[in-house]
Amino acid sequence: MFTAIRIACVALAGYLIGNFNSALVISKLKKSDVRKMGSGNPGTMNMFRSFGKLLGVLTLVMDILKGVIPCLIGWFVCGEAWSFGANKIGVYVGGLSVIVGHIFPVFLKFKGGKGIASSIGVCLVIHPIATLISFAVGVVFLIVTKIGSVTSFIIISVPLAMEAFSVSKTGGNIAALVLLFALFFLTLFAHRKNVVHLFQGTDKQVILFKKKKKSA
Repeated sequence: MFTAIRIACVALAGYLIGNFNSALVISKLKKSDVRKMGSGNPGTMNMFRSFGKLLGVLTLVMDILKGVIPCLIGWFVCGEAWSFGANKIGVYVGGLSVIVGHIFPVFLKFKGGKGIASSIGVCLVIHPIATLISFAVGVVFLIVTKIGSVTSFIIISVPLAMEAFSVSKTGGNIAALVLLFALFFLTLFAHRKNVVHLFQGTDKQVILFKKKKKSA
């Protein structure tokens, strides 16, 4: 009973933390609204497109931290004897909850971002080395192809798949696998329009390094 209460508290905390939208806050400080610019999505990629690299990176870092914090809270609260034990169910609950809060924030009328940057934060707690490697590969892929949606899934798919394989191999809790798959398919659902645009060849490009125009 006590464990269920702790999981419920972690889920609520994760959801509420997820409601904090970094892109929207930063754009408001710039006296703009990122939801009325570019793709209209209050997320990292649109911040890169609309405000440039500096504010795009700031949004990315803040959203990654937003994903890390609920996972660490969940790991501690639902761990072993209130410590960071081997049981990661709190990590998965905190991670899934913060993504739900980011994509469907109650304080923004359930219209939020797509959850990739925060998912990277979740993945950093779940599988840090795999996440760093896939992030580096994803950045190179983005620079070469300029396709943001595919880049996003390159980054999160590898660590989530490795964690799912590790859980299944060690005979872990089936609930852990369900939470991991739910996390992946939730972000996929949030990108459903991007997938359609990708197949139509109309997906917006993300150009990290724009060429400077030559002065006359």
